[in-house]
Amino acid sequence: MKKITFILTLLMASYGFAQNVSTGVITLNSSAGFTVQFDVNGTTNMVTMTMVGPSNRWLGVALNANSMSSINSGGGDAIIYHGSTGILSDRNLSGGRSTPNTDTSQNWSVDSNMVSNGVRTIIATRARDTGDANDYVFPTSTTALPVIWAMGSNSLNLAQHSGSNRGGTSSTLGTAAVVTLPEFNVYPNPTLKELNVEFPASIQKASVAVYSVLGTLVLQTELDPFNSKINTSEWNTGVYIMNISTPNFSQTKRIIKQ
Repeated sequence: MKKITFILTLLMASYGFAQNVSTGVITLNSSAGFTVQFDVNGTTNMVTMTMVGPSNRWLGVALNANSMSSINSGGGDAIIYHGSTGILSDRNLSGGRSTPNTDTSQNWSVDSNMVSNGVRTIIATRARDTGDANDYVFPTSTTALPVIWAMGSNSLNLAQHSGSNRGGTSSTLGTAAVVTLPEFNVYPNPTLKELNVEFPASIQKASVAVYSVLGTLVLQTELDPFNSKINTSEWNTGVYIMNISTPNFSQTKRIIKQ
């Protein structure tokens, strides 16, 4: 099983003109705040999953299935996150009410795993077509995508769940708008003592949050084009994740401290 790390692949932010396909945000359980979104990059053939839900529960979704026993052709691909172990598990439905099987090949890679005010946000990526028969092959054109879900305590009891902890919905992978976003330039990277954040001409202020690979908040501040330096001299050597956000969009950078 791949070691889960808290490192970056740019969050499906295609700064070029690639045509993408997305489900948009799928609300699975509104009272618990459990949502999932799948974005397919037609240029890189990579899929980004964004899963949001309670930090004290395990969270699971299965693709192209209407129920545990009603699995569509090429479906039954299950993805389960276990909060206590910090493991995102690549699984498949075997039909009936049996526990989803663990795939031999674990193809999802966790790029970001953050908790804020009891809400966990997981961003993971994998190839659109992994070549694994148990993995759903994401299309690059509009299509219906049935999704079932379940959640439970962090004991990861995958037995049958009650109605409030499971369900299903149908989403559509549709063509996403082509958007060209301004980009922040952060340098030098790797850094030793200082980072410079170069602002796009159209941006006058941004909020910056820096996290360690364990998800610990290291720095939270606001910058502008005239105050855009960050002192990194006291940071421990290693990898950090920097989120730069404005009211209209956000970008994530992978920073290496020497």
